[in-house]
Amino acid sequence: MLYVDVEVNGHKVKALVDSGAQATIMSPSCAEACGIMRLVDKRFAGVARGVGTANIIGRVHLATFKVGSLFLPSSFTVMEGKQVDLLLGLDMLKRHQACIDLAKDKLIIQGEEIPFLGEADIPKDAEEALEEEPRLPGPAGTTIGQRSGVVEPKPPSGTGTPVANPTQPPRAPRGQPSAPSFPAEHVEQLEGLTGRSREHIIQALQAADGNVEVAASLLLDLP
Repeated sequence: MLYVDVEVNGHKVKALVDSGAQATIMSPSCAEACGIMRLVDKRFAGVARGVGTANIIGRVHLATFKVGSLFLPSSFTVMEGKQVDLLLGLDMLKRHQACIDLAKDKLIIQGEEIPFLGEADIPKDAEEALEEEPRLPGPAGTTIGQRSGVVEPKPPSGTGTPVANPTQPPRAPRGQPSAPSFPAEHVEQLEGLTGRSREHIIQALQAADGNVEVAASLLLDLP
């Protein structure tokens, strides 16, 4: 995993760089430590309806963090259940045209090279928690971590049946009823939070049995 040292309001954080995550995510404890919990817009909060689901506290629309010698503006989705304090997602990486250079083992932003942390400096609790956490069945044979919301692909079977791509919305077979409808405000909330298409959002809501928070976790963890 790729981690870099960052600072938010002078508070030092080891941030996971994840280009496969749609949004930049911060844990509530990290938001409290960084002093930005007061900036959370709770209109983007999810509704907790299941045991072990990821609770979306809300969204910080603008806050500045320091990486290397750069001070960069970013938005943060404050979410419970993630096993990292801060995850730098694709929205931030694209916004600042960052480059993940694996040959140099560095994150390059605006010409500045920020080295990734060595293995000894990477937090171990995230990996251990992912290995131990209970999992729920997801769409197309995938499984979903109850606390982290991480989606794992269906394990290969002995029959050689191909694994369905969870990023592709399913098509209902002929003669079967259409997909159930969901409240428009839930769909719009997930559109604003994740930036995903309406088809992907409907698929995630179906897989989550209408639970907005589980659906958000599914959408944010999709590549």
